[in-house]
Amino acid sequence: MRFKITVLALLAEFIGTYALVLFGCGAIILSEIENFPSGLIPLIFGVTITTFIYLLGRFSGAHFNPAVTIGFVLNKEISIKDSISYIATQISGACLASQTHEVIFGRTHNFGVTTLSVNTGKGFFMEALCTGLLMFVILLVTRKENNIYGIAIGGTVFISALLIGDYTGASLNPARSLGPALISGDTKDILFYIIAPITGSMISTKLYLTKLKSN
Repeated sequence: MRFKITVLALLAEFIGTYALVLFGCGAIILSEIENFPSGLIPLIFGVTITTFIYLLGRFSGAHFNPAVTIGFVLNKEISIKDSISYIATQISGACLASQTHEVIFGRTHNFGVTTLSVNTGKGFFMEALCTGLLMFVILLVTRKENNIYGIAIGGTVFISALLIGDYTGASLNPARSLGPALISGDTKDILFYIIAPITGSMISTKLYLTKLKSN
């Protein structure tokens, strides 16, 4: 298996997911309660992912996302048992980040909760498509030693947020949605933001595996 549980791996997953929600959703909160430019939110998410992939990737693979971890389960790069620990750690990091927002900003904001502004079918397609593309990029750029993997992955998150952020919040990540939802108590759309990204990641990984077999 490519990814295995170690103390450093779980700590890396916790810190990376914590940072993603802290900075990304923090930017959303600031745009709501202050004059922070909302157009910078996709950039904050993309730069945060890029930065922490380079910082922590060597310890855990820098999943920071249950949908990515499940994709790697299908690709037989992490065991089901170890993936459960990865995912629990990611969700814990996201929840602590949202609790940090509560300490800093109180509860006079929406915690960066992801919500739909389009119908469920269209939103599902958007989230599944962009998460699938993210997973496909991850599978491709992490196969060999290179210096662009973090930029490629963070860039995909950035572009996805620009493309669908106004429609679904561009979650692409169940942990990123679960943290704010659980701490704020606004869980009405949470099943959507668990199922849609995981579906996209699984389809993408299956297509990747089919392509490998055909070669």
